[in-house]
Amino acid sequence: MNRALLWAVMAVAVIVIWLVGAAVTRFSLEQMAYLAPLAVVVVGATAGLVVLWVKVVVDSLRRRRGEL
Repeated sequence: MNRALLWAVMAVAVIVIWLVGAAVTRFSLEQMAYLAPLAVVVVGATAGLVVLWVKVVVDSLRRRRGEL
């Protein structure tokens, strides 16, 4: 992937997290700007946990079907 495109995608993701966070939490845009780094970490950790558990469930289902 082109490096400039990757930077653009990351910038859009941070801006979306910032704006959605401000709308959901009723913080002002300025207050949410201070909390945006924390919000990005929380969203990333949540996505990582979801991917991990989906992988665990899929692997478990594959093993179960193989044993039957």
